[in-house]
Amino acid sequence: MPAPQDLLTAAMLHPAARVGVETERLALFITAASEAVASYVGYPLHRRLGMVESVAGTGGPYLWLAGGAVRQVVRVDVRGVEVDAASYAVESALMGRLVARSSRWPFTGSWTTGVSSTPLEARDTGEVVVTYDAGWVTPGQAALDSSLQVDLPAAIQLAAVESVTAALSRDGKPGDVASENIGGTSMSYFAGEGGGRAALPSTARQMLTPYRRMR
Repeated sequence: MPAPQDLLTAAMLHPAARVGVETERLALFITAASEAVASYVGYPLHRRLGMVESVAGTGGPYLWLAGGAVRQVVRVDVRGVEVDAASYAVESALMGRLVARSSRWPFTGSWTTGVSSTPLEARDTGEVVVTYDAGWVTPGQAALDSSLQVDLPAAIQLAAVESVTAALSRDGKPGDVASENIGGTSMSYFAGEGGGRAALPSTARQMLTPYRRMR
């Protein structure tokens, strides 16, 4: 049974990559690689509807959501009152950034003491709540619900295929795979740009670059 976060299905893999791999084990590879891709870009990729998130108000023109790939904002509530939808817009779906079109967002957090207090440190107080939809329909979600149509970008799907194929491969491994022996166990991993370890092959990381949310 596929998982909603699966960015590919077994049928999308080359038949040679699936030879000799048990169905249950292959499903684990697919889900694990899909989760590694989502971790690399910095946010969940599968479609999520009606996400409710409390955010910090900075007193400026922007609100920052934790989730990326924002498809639409359903509503914004400030101190229990819904904000007019015409007064804000999604400025960056990738970064989860909302911009106020007229007045600024309220400041939420701590203030200086004294007669004339000023904002000191912004933090999430629960006063600003955003409800939104995010992500794309993945092959895993479409396999679970035939009424859904996959709209996950092709580059992300191919990056996931590349990652699973590389993980399953025992011959002709990519050049960025390194190995080490720990006791009687041999383990492989992908070498990162700085010489460290990376969960994904370099070709997959390159395809994911346009969708990566840097923090």
